[in-house]
Amino acid sequence: MAVTIVVGTQWGDEGKGKIVDMLAQEADVVVRFNGGNNAGHTIIDPERGKFALHLVPAGIFNPNTLCLIGRGVVVHPPTLLEEMKELESKGVSLKNLKISPFAHLIMPWHLAEDAAGEKGMKIGTTLRGIGPCYQDKAGRWRAIQVGDMLDKKHFLEVLEKISVLKRKELLAKYGKGSGISSFEKIRKEYFDAREIMFEHIDDTDKIVKQALAKKEHILLEGAQGTLLDIDYGTYPFVTSSNTTSIAACFLTVINPKDVTRIVGLVKAYPTRVGTGPFPTKLNAKDDEKLRQFGKEFGATTGRPRMCGWMDLPLLKYAAEVNHLTEIALTKMDILGLMPEIKACVAYKGIGGEIGAREFFNLSRMKPEYKNFSGWGNLEGCRFKDELPGEALRYISAIEKFVKVPIRYISIGAERKDIIAL
Repeated sequence: MAVTIVVGTQWGDEGKGKIVDMLAQEADVVVRFNGGNNAGHTIIDPERGKFALHLVPAGIFNPNTLCLIGRGVVVHPPTLLEEMKELESKGVSLKNLKISPFAHLIMPWHLAEDAAGEKGMKIGTTLRGIGPCYQDKAGRWRAIQVGDMLDKKHFLEVLEKISVLKRKELLAKYGKGSGISSFEKIRKEYFDAREIMFEHIDDTDKIVKQALAKKEHILLEGAQGTLLDIDYGTYPFVTSSNTTSIAACFLTVINPKDVTRIVGLVKAYPTRVGTGPFPTKLNAKDDEKLRQFGKEFGATTGRPRMCGWMDLPLLKYAAEVNHLTEIALTKMDILGLMPEIKACVAYKGIGGEIGAREFFNLSRMKPEYKNFSGWGNLEGCRFKDELPGEALRYISAIEKFVKVPIRYISIGAERKDIIAL
């Protein structure tokens, strides 16, 4: 039996989809355990081309792998159906796609609430309704689960009841139109979605338990990153779900003792979108240069990502929170194009440890850097000893500081562009 967890260690966009896709080639079950369609896991399949998966687990390209959307995910049916349609149009089978009945549904009013709320708070949300959906989940009686779709009559009653309530609330709170479609349009859209989703609704917890009993290989796929975790991230500039390895266990009925590997995705240069502290953010000139080199635009929103130098104290914090056993380091090919490279090893007057007090002052931190020279193009490298000396020096600096071995180096967008160390 092997249970592997894959999590992001920064502010998301670390390349999780590509690594999950690679590891899923040997997995029996892949479970997406958190988040919603605010995720964008980009995968280049050798036979079918490029995909940006928002809800469907990244193991879907292995026809022998069961792909589960777990109870911790919030599902926007129109987005899921669009994604399923694209996959099927390119010859990808969805027979192994299963959806937990305990996952929650993102409704049109969640998108309206998200848009209205962002005008005031400016958190930098993706405007996909994720936060409001999780709010209703915590509030209990205004939420709708995938399992509510199982009975048509019950589903219609729930839709009618909550739709009326939400319209009144939005009107009272914002003093104008609710921004929600007519009930008839919502009913048709979600009942059409029900017809397609129905056959995929299954007891995902039971499937995981059976896989554990058979000692099969289970892969848990996280969305977003540790620094966006609702409890461990740069609050309030975070997502609305738990993104860490411990969350992977409690959302999938897996005993932490059964976990054999925890792979942390680390982008060679961190990026983030929206607002919030970013101590190592590049100056405007280098930021734009690296963004263009790496095509740093969100797979979900298309928004330009801010780029920064590696922040080793924050990475060490994420490694400890997740109990990482290994690291997959991505975009080394892109970072190497910069003539001069830096890595934050400490903060002025504080050192290299991040504690509770430091977390509340990240926006005022002054990084202290270690310098590296750019190592150039890595095209053609397939083994560790083929990497330039300065790239190896950068890798070694990360391992020594974080005290977690780097097992994979990504030097390109395709599945073949991964060096196993």
